[in-house]
Amino acid sequence: MPKTKWTGVIAGGLPAGVVINVGELTLHRVILQEHWKAAFAALGKHPTGWAQFIPANFLVGFLTVWLYSWLRPRYSPGPMTALRAGFMIWVVFWVIPTLALVPLKLFPNQLLFLTIVGGVINANLAALLGGWVYRDNAEKDKANHLVRPAR
Repeated sequence: MPKTKWTGVIAGGLPAGVVINVGELTLHRVILQEHWKAAFAALGKHPTGWAQFIPANFLVGFLTVWLYSWLRPRYSPGPMTALRAGFMIWVVFWVIPTLALVPLKLFPNQLLFLTIVGGVINANLAALLGGWVYRDNAEKDKANHLVRPAR
């Protein structure tokens, strides 16, 4: 079983986190901004604290690339394995928590549905980019080990 290349997880996790942050910012602060304001107003609240999601989204990016690295020996490196990782991360970090809000009737179901749909795009784009960076990093490490040092 090949070891996880932690430098690759970090190198791939950073751009994956950026993709997730940009995607979530675009979805929630641009596309759905007015819907969120209305939903919070119905609760007598004002949406604040969105910036607290930034470090969490980077953590999700690192976890996505780590999961990709874990799946690589089982499914081979490449985009299909990255999409498997993206799908699993999407289910755990978007589908389950968002669906848990449905019975509470705090937010409109349409808003929650759009959050889930946006999440599948963000998670999979992040997994594809993070997996590509991880793969490139791991292949460079492998190539460096094949070259004998000059004597």
